[in-house]
Amino acid sequence: MNKSKLIWGIICLVIAGGLAVANLTLPPENLMFQVGDQNMPWIPPVVLGIVGIVLLATANQPEVKEEPIAEVVVDSEKAVLNKRLETIAWGCFLIMLGGFMFVPAWFIKGGWWSIGVGLIMLGLNAARYFNGLKMSGFTTLLGILSIIGGILDLVGMEGVNGAVLVIVLGGYLILKPYFEKRQLFGKAEEK
Repeated sequence: MNKSKLIWGIICLVIAGGLAVANLTLPPENLMFQVGDQNMPWIPPVVLGIVGIVLLATANQPEVKEEPIAEVVVDSEKAVLNKRLETIAWGCFLIMLGGFMFVPAWFIKGGWWSIGVGLIMLGLNAARYFNGLKMSGFTTLLGILSIIGGILDLVGMEGVNGAVLVIVLGGYLILKPYFEKRQLFGKAEEK
């Protein structure tokens, strides 16, 4: 039996029960859960109740034994090359940072800073790819977000960065099986 699922299932059901009692006894204006412009205080107890039931239902399932993890073989030549590429990228970043300190803010818009950071991150991963190293999924995603955010800042759409983040993350999740199949992302120094 999975004790953590059992405990969290009970906790979720107790909280859901407490919120349900509060929803039934208190006036609707005393409990607030806004969805758009509407107050829907019944959503948290329903969600917590469902989560609690699922946790309790799966608590008695046998635990899956994990297969032994294969030992990661580190290629020292790849590790040295990756370190050199990362050092070059950091150097480019610091040079750009220093350059932006010299230029007045009214002369160059802030979106160019984001675009420059994104180009450095994507350039680092492109160099890794063309040198036979695995790319970093984190810096690739940050580079894409940085470039898109910089372009949106330049055209005057500062408030949509959160929506773009969600769209890019969704696209990444859709393409993740493709990336895993091709083994494009991971530790650069792995064989």
